[in-house]
Amino acid sequence: MSFLCLSAFDRWACTSQSVRIRQLSSIRVAQRVFPIPFILWSLVNIPVLVYCDLVPPTFACWFTNDLFMRIGTLFLSPILTVLLPLIVLILCGLLTYRNIRRVTHVRQQPNQNRLSNWEQQMTRMMLTQTLLNIFCTLPRAIFVIYTIFTIDESATRTFDQLSIILLVDSITVSIISVNFGSSFYIFLLSSPRLRQMIQMYLKRLFNLRHNQVDPTNMLLTAPVFTVRQTTKVIGHPTVENEPF
Repeated sequence: MSFLCLSAFDRWACTSQSVRIRQLSSIRVAQRVFPIPFILWSLVNIPVLVYCDLVPPTFACWFTNDLFMRIGTLFLSPILTVLLPLIVLILCGLLTYRNIRRVTHVRQQPNQNRLSNWEQQMTRMMLTQTLLNIFCTLPRAIFVIYTIFTIDESATRTFDQLSIILLVDSITVSIISVNFGSSFYIFLLSSPRLRQMIQMYLKRLFNLRHNQVDPTNMLLTAPVFTVRQTTKVIGHPTVENEPF
């Protein structure tokens, strides 16, 4: 989710009318920001290695420290992993859409058709990806909110109740994982230009496989000349080359 939020921020920055904001969408900035999610989540997950273990009766990985359990269930899980990414995606999506609408009003007439196609494709991709991310994140957000409000009842739950909660937890995690592999398919379905480029490269790939160079035998022949004697009127013999 961290890189999805960064990509949404990059889309907003590259469509902004402000030069200073557009400068944030560059390779140099991306190289500096790229290590931040790894460092952040490494620091956040260090206590998980210490305060998590297999807890009976289900022997599922759960918190063994009450203080860290409250921090994890009240802050880490709902804020950092669900609510904050969801807010960033919605906010950046709305701001990107507003920037694109502004570009529509200030575009120049000679480039009207080209910019219009670009705006439509980018708006379609942005809205589709944002809606899919919201749809996949909402079940997890609802489950996390339910876990927060029922945290005091966790000690008195039966085995069947814990099994159902763990099943719902696994289902919501599987649904939210769709976000990580959906970008390519969203861009492929919503961008005609991308589909044309993929078709072009696939055709080139298959043509390269089918195009084979076979050796050919070329007969190198030269004309054969014969020598024949002819006599002119004066009687002197001459030699004339005549092809056979």
